[in-house]
Amino acid sequence: MILCSLALPAAAEVGTAKIMAPWEANGQIFQVAVDKLQFIGTFEGIMYIEHGDGLLDTAIFTCPSTQIIYVLNNTISAQGYCAIESPSGDYVFAEYACEGQPGVCKGTFTLTGGTGKLTGITGQSQMVVRTALSGTSKDEVTGGTVSAAKGLAVWPEMRFEVPGLSARAGLFGAAPAASTDGSGAPAGEGAAPGGDGAQ
Repeated sequence: MILCSLALPAAAEVGTAKIMAPWEANGQIFQVAVDKLQFIGTFEGIMYIEHGDGLLDTAIFTCPSTQIIYVLNNTISAQGYCAIESPSGDYVFAEYACEGQPGVCKGTFTLTGGTGKLTGITGQSQMVVRTALSGTSKDEVTGGTVSAAKGLAVWPEMRFEVPGLSARAGLFGAAPAASTDGSGAPAGEGAAPGGDGAQ
């Protein structure tokens, strides 16, 4: 009898990391209804991993985005897509959506793919975008309203995985996420310390 063994691909390991990023935004504001304004522009900034290492520490991101400002109830909603360039030249792509009030927008940030070492990356985190400074001016050429702002974005617990790569490989400067036994308790003493990034 001939026995054949099949090598199965290694399962992706889930890791976590806390990420912060100062950002700047530039674009234009249009009045699109009696009680509604629309911002169309880009957010740009630099990501910093809490523990100071990993492929996305000091990564540069650009996010073409749209934001709706509801004037009467003073609320906002935003959505956009991001291209994140790591120091190694690999890219991660993401999309996000958030809601809130002027000054703070809370929502979800989802990793949708990548290139190079980050090919096949997926992940998700809650996100909080805070605005510290903002202003508008009139474009003398087009007559449109130009908007600029600065602030801070925080991803308190980015959970990610890359097919065939270990979370210990320094991808995000974090250890694997702790698994549970179904009761919410760690499945064993080998639980990863990286899960405290959400605090």
